[in-house]
Amino acid sequence: MASCLIYSTAWAQSDANAWLERMNQAIKTLNYEMSFVIIQNDKADPWRWFHGTIDGQEREILTSLNGPGQQLIRKGDTLTYLQPEQTAYSIKDTVSHGPLPEILRADLQQIKASYVAHLMGKSRVAGLPARLIRVIAKDDNRYNYWLWLHEKTGLLLKAAIVSRAGEILEQLQVSHLQVTNEASDILHEIHQADLPEAFTIKNSAPIKAVDWDINWMPNGFEPVKVDRHYLFGRKQLVDYVMLSDGVVWFSVYLRRTDGEDQIPSAALSSGANSYLTKKINQAEVTVIGKIPLKTAEKLISSIRWE
Repeated sequence: MASCLIYSTAWAQSDANAWLERMNQAIKTLNYEMSFVIIQNDKADPWRWFHGTIDGQEREILTSLNGPGQQLIRKGDTLTYLQPEQTAYSIKDTVSHGPLPEILRADLQQIKASYVAHLMGKSRVAGLPARLIRVIAKDDNRYNYWLWLHEKTGLLLKAAIVSRAGEILEQLQVSHLQVTNEASDILHEIHQADLPEAFTIKNSAPIKAVDWDINWMPNGFEPVKVDRHYLFGRKQLVDYVMLSDGVVWFSVYLRRTDGEDQIPSAALSSGANSYLTKKINQAEVTVIGKIPLKTAEKLISSIRWE
C-alpha cells in the first residue's frame, strides 16, 4: 500500500512538472489575447495582454486599463516601459517589473530546486476547462503558488500566491482568452515601431562589490543584480542587491546614515508584498518584495560589515 502511494505521488509530481513546462512554452510561443485582473486586498487592477511571435521573435504588450495607462512592451529580450508624463525607456533584462508572476517564465529546474509541484483536480475558469497545479515551497521562507492552466493550450487562466497557512494573498484572474493562428495587428504595429534604444542591466556583479555582506538568505536565492547608485533627485548613494530563486525576486537597499539620524523601524505587509526598514549600525536597510515578512527580518538581521 505504501509503495503504491509513493508511486502515485511521484507520478503526480512528474505530471505536474510536465504541465509547468507546457505552460512555459505556451506563454512564450502562442498567439493570444487575454484580459485579466490582479486582485490584492480590496483592490482589483484590470489588464489587457496581447502576445504573439513575428519572424520567430516574441512580441508582447501589457496595458493597464485603470489609471493613466501604463504599458509594458516586449520585443524579444528587450522590455520597454511606457507611462504618461514620464520618459519611456527600454532595457535588456530577464526580470520584468510588470503584473505577471515570474513563475510563468521560470526555468523548470529552478522551480524544482525550491518547490514541489502537485497535479490536483479539474475545474473551470472563465468558462474554460482547467487543471490546477499547486507549486509548494520546500520551506517557509517563500510563498506557495496555485496555477490553473487551460487544458487545451496550457495557458494560465488563474494564479494565486498563497501563504504557508493557506491564506490567498494575491490573485490573477483571467476573464477573456482568445488564441489565434496569427499575431494580432497591434503586435505587428509594435514590430514596426521605433522604441527607445535598450540598455543592459548589469547582472550578477559579485556581492563583494559592496563592503557589507548578507550572511543568510533563503536556500536557492542568489544575487542577480548588485550596484551602487544615487537616490533619484538626491546626492546620496544607496547599495542595491536583487535576490532571486528563479521564481520570485526581492530587493535589498542599504543607505549609509549619519550617526545622529533617527530612523524608525517600519514593517508592512500588503497582500503578498512585504516592506521592512531597520537601522543596522550606521545604515538604513530596506527589504521589499513578495516574501514573508519574517524572511525579510531574518535576512536584515544577518547583514554584517567587512
